[in-house]
Amino acid sequence: MHARQSSSVGEDVLRDTLDSTRAVLAESVGQEATLRVFALRDTLLEYASTEHTTEDKELQLDWDLYRDVPGALEEEEEQLLDYFRKLKFIYLEQETKLRFLAGLQDDPETGQEPQILSTADVAQREHDCKRVKQQLVDAKQRVRDVRAGIDQLADEMEEPWQALERASAEASDLVSHITDMELELAKIKVAEGVHGTMTTQEAETVADDQILAMQSLDDETTQTMRDVDHAKKELADSLKALERLKVERGAAEKLANDAKLGMGRDRGRDWELERMCAKHAANLESLQEALAIRSITAPSATLLRIEYAQRTPAPKRARTSRLSARPSLGEGEALVLEFDEPGGQLLHFNVRDAQDAVVPLDADVLAFCDAAVQSNNVALLVQRLWQDV
Repeated sequence: MHARQSSSVGEDVLRDTLDSTRAVLAESVGQEATLRVFALRDTLLEYASTEHTTEDKELQLDWDLYRDVPGALEEEEEQLLDYFRKLKFIYLEQETKLRFLAGLQDDPETGQEPQILSTADVAQREHDCKRVKQQLVDAKQRVRDVRAGIDQLADEMEEPWQALERASAEASDLVSHITDMELELAKIKVAEGVHGTMTTQEAETVADDQILAMQSLDDETTQTMRDVDHAKKELADSLKALERLKVERGAAEKLANDAKLGMGRDRGRDWELERMCAKHAANLESLQEALAIRSITAPSATLLRIEYAQRTPAPKRARTSRLSARPSLGEGEALVLEFDEPGGQLLHFNVRDAQDAVVPLDADVLAFCDAAVQSNNVALLVQRLWQDV
């Protein structure tokens, strides 16, 4: 294939060279020289044909070489074109010299006399050659301008042509869809038959019903949007409450872990604190048994309620003593102490029975207890009431 392309290029170059030579020499050397040029052209074209090229092994290309180096083929083509351009110039120069010398000498065979040109003839021919050459240059320039204009128009028409192609395709699709719809409509009309049309009043009634339905739908949509906004607000409040509960839960879990692990050394169990708590619990239990106390509760941060159990009466032989002379406390009687703050100053006290009624005290006992309240001596107050109540 590449060999055929090379031979084709060579033929084109030879044909252009011979045609230009014929045009130049036809005017100067006459019809006979023109015939010889045609004969030379035919001979060269015959040798440049494919048959002679394929038979000549030296002109065959080494395809293994060009397969490895494909760029060398283009380089060789450029060199061949340059060679044929030089060959054209050499041929024109040599042929011109030969024709010029032949014109200066006579030819006995043809009887042609030598041409003797004067200075004016030479100048005229030079002028004609320049004029023809300038016409050729102008023609080439016009061809270049036309080619450039064609290229520019082609570039400018590319996008409109593509748009036209797209529009044509869309129009074709629309026509096809319209045809299909018309066919379907015709089938529906044939299948269902012809029905009577509505009157103007019926059409207005249907339109009014549709308008009312649209208004109702619009109202429902508005109400739905309001409900959605309200739900969004509630969701935001719920999220805030959830975040707050998460924080409180974290704090509570931290406190629970601290209480579980203890606050002693290395966040472990504080054995000294546990020993003291056990000791105080044993002391409280002993005091409760000794003082016949059933329970000690704190209804509030500033109130302390000490409930007594019913005591067993003393033996008859001990009734002469003061301790044995005190009456027994009733079931559920309690001493209520009121402080200004937890562990602070004692403000008030009273004794209540099982029905939560205030038990009256003797004047001397009441005076002694008031003095204990003024001195904030809770132990003395409890002891005095335990002895005399």
